[in-house]
Amino acid sequence: MMFLVQKRLFCLFPRNNSSIYLSSYQLCSLFNFSTAKYESSEHSSNFIVVNPLQSCELSSEKAAKTAKYDTCRINSSSLSIEFFKQNGWSDAQVMKLTQKSPRLLRAKVETTLKPKMRPLQDMGFSVTEIVQLVSKYPTILLRNIQPNLNFLRSLLGSNERLRKACWRNIFLLTSSLARTIEPNISLLRECGISDECIARMVVWNPGFVVRKNKFIKEVMDHVEELGVPRDCGMFPHALLCVLTMSRSNCDATFATLKSFGWSQPDIVAILRKNPCVWRLSKNNISDKITFLMKEAGCELQYIIRNPWILSYSLEKRVRPRHEVINFLEQNKLLDKRHSLLSVMPLTEQKFMNKYLFPYKEKFAALYNAYVAAVQGTHHVVAEN
Repeated sequence: MMFLVQKRLFCLFPRNNSSIYLSSYQLCSLFNFSTAKYESSEHSSNFIVVNPLQSCELSSEKAAKTAKYDTCRINSSSLSIEFFKQNGWSDAQVMKLTQKSPRLLRAKVETTLKPKMRPLQDMGFSVTEIVQLVSKYPTILLRNIQPNLNFLRSLLGSNERLRKACWRNIFLLTSSLARTIEPNISLLRECGISDECIARMVVWNPGFVVRKNKFIKEVMDHVEELGVPRDCGMFPHALLCVLTMSRSNCDATFATLKSFGWSQPDIVAILRKNPCVWRLSKNNISDKITFLMKEAGCELQYIIRNPWILSYSLEKRVRPRHEVINFLEQNKLLDKRHSLLSVMPLTEQKFMNKYLFPYKEKFAALYNAYVAAVQGTHHVVAEN
């Protein structure tokens, strides 16, 4: 037994450094032998760990006090480690967790760890999800998250929504309820936005709830400047859209649309009809408008009246479907003309059932090219 301990000490202690530091986890594992010989009752008595270098300089009384303190600390760490292992953590995960937040080793199991983990379990998080969540944000086991949970559960209406929102942004549990979360929710209510709409906003993009109140006010003012008033039904959607963009990106989108001949009222109309277009990069918007006007033969007013078409992927939906329809029309396989507006909203399965499967055997190259385009390999190249 002593030989094994000395061997482990020799491996752990530095040779050319007078100071030695071992984490509590290392000290515990130092004496953790798996062989049956050393797990017998004869060798299971409590042990005292004293820093071997420091003990030489301490009086016997001070050394005893130090040993007693270290023993208590190691016993506490052992209980914490055992708690995590019993709740689904592997040895490697426990080591990583305690390195990230050493305070967890000193936390008491019954009064700190268990009470802090119970709310997560009550929310319906699985063992795996809790391990992943706490491993990423270990400090949530050292905070009182219950008030945040109660408020958010009441707002969102279900554990499922709450779990989804917290998983997307853990700061919902750790941000100040009184200084941040509640004031931001109040701002939305003052705009006439219903609690159900607020709940959907929080689940979809929980990050805005934990931003500074001043920032939220500034973004609200910016949305109004862009032409969407607070009492407009699309205001919540426009707000979430602009919240994810910097002002410079907003300006770049505005300038790009104007360069194609869009008027300011037209651009504002997009923000009202389909706010997600605003999150596209200027190159993305430019490429789509260029394709629609030059290759698909769409008029500018056609795009302005139907801005949602810009929200579809150019390479995986707009171009492939246009080329399939164009191919079928040129080969007189369609009984009438089919516009982009009629084929873009179709699900992948419905589009293939109607426009590809009937011609799969005769035009195998068309089918294979379309499938490759949808999968991102290349765009359709249809041949007559």
